[in-house]
Amino acid sequence: MRASIILPGNACGATAIIRRITPPCGGPAISVNRFPNRSNAGGGCDFPARPRLAASEQPVLWSEAADTAVLRLVAVAPPSWAGVANLRAFLSGDLRIAADELHILLRDIGPDLHLITDATCKPDDPLAVLIPLDCDGLDRLAALDRLLRHLNGYKVPPDRRITPQQRRRLKAMLRAADGREHGASQREIAEVVFGIERVAEEHWRTSPLRDTVRDLLKDGAAMIAGGYRRLLRFRRR
Repeated sequence: MRASIILPGNACGATAIIRRITPPCGGPAISVNRFPNRSNAGGGCDFPARPRLAASEQPVLWSEAADTAVLRLVAVAPPSWAGVANLRAFLSGDLRIAADELHILLRDIGPDLHLITDATCKPDDPLAVLIPLDCDGLDRLAALDRLLRHLNGYKVPPDRRITPQQRRRLKAMLRAADGREHGASQREIAEVVFGIERVAEEHWRTSPLRDTVRDLLKDGAAMIAGGYRRLLRFRRR
């Protein structure tokens, strides 16, 4: 097998791939950009990527329809309650200004929390969160809980839409898909994912690892084809 690396600009740039070597790039962050407000068929908002940043470093802003953790802030008439957060409290985040919306990415909450508000909202306007009474309401309540904990100085719980076990399998799926894309055989992929010694312990043609690699390739292809959008929602029964 060849060296494992990260390709800047690759949609799976956070995952090591097989066979090709390209040095990662880095660059300064940009605080505010103005672009048309569009969302693409893949579920993301069409803000241009910064070419000097690797894919794993790019800020990702999903549309409200795709990502059920996106929260919409709305200005409200000054209530009698004390301590209501205003827009100024969020302006230290990574900002993108579209035609009629302000997108805010709070990068100090892991993973990043994406907020959207009307572009006419003023810094000192008191804010509320608008949560529609729809099938995604419970997902957005979970995101709101994380935001309120952050604002009030409490420990912010992790995003539970993806479990650690799912994250490990997703990584293996993308490594397998990248290996296939760059011409690696199923056995070569297995050696990278599971280790050369483990693969050598069994006869390859009858090894269960061979079936596992096939499943990783099938599921990885489905994920790349659009299945990744399921990761942006809780799986509820």
